[in-house]
Amino acid sequence: MNTKRMKIDDFLFQCNLRISNSISDDAILSKVSKYGYTQERMLEGENLLKEARLLHEKYMKEHGDVNQAFDNRNKEHKQAHTTYMQMLTISQIVFKNDSDAIVTLQLNGHRATTLSSWITQTYNFYNNLLGNETWIKAMGKFNITRETIEAARNEVVNVDKYVETIMKEKGDAQRATLKRDAKFEELGEWVNDYESIAKVALYDDTQMLEKLGIVVK
Repeated sequence: MNTKRMKIDDFLFQCNLRISNSISDDAILSKVSKYGYTQERMLEGENLLKEARLLHEKYMKEHGDVNQAFDNRNKEHKQAHTTYMQMLTISQIVFKNDSDAIVTLQLNGHRATTLSSWITQTYNFYNNLLGNETWIKAMGKFNITRETIEAARNEVVNVDKYVETIMKEKGDAQRATLKRDAKFEELGEWVNDYESIAKVALYDDTQMLEKLGIVVK
């Protein structure tokens, strides 16, 4: 069985064919037992298969968690950026004649394009704004209060937290991948060894071999 070129579902299906049908068929089990593949040894292969399936499920879950974390972060980022641009527009009106505010709050120029630079730029805007009572009072002319600004900053905080969350989820996914791949390699070696012995034990019965998913040319 060429495990290197097989899709995962096919690989697990073929492994199951060889192991389960050998255990459930007394005639097959009797013949392969003569070459050391007793029921006890076949159950070892069955346990390997169960472990491989569980690790694959874990792999799928962890990678799903990574995708979900990215989706959540993107939604949070979209909302936080919308709020930021609204705050920025109001600030550009309020402080259009205040050179200090224009420079400190970075009211002019291009907006950051990468996530890390966007987080830095938005933190700079909100933190400096919150640190100046005069500016907060000026924003009050448009019903923007300290609480409003703090709530907007918290949206950025939520985005920032996802950076750590995503790194954790990616780490979990990488570990799940390594464990699954190692178990798949162990299972593939076990099944390939068994397949070679099954061909010897069942050389005169092509139907039994085919029941195990072994195609005889």
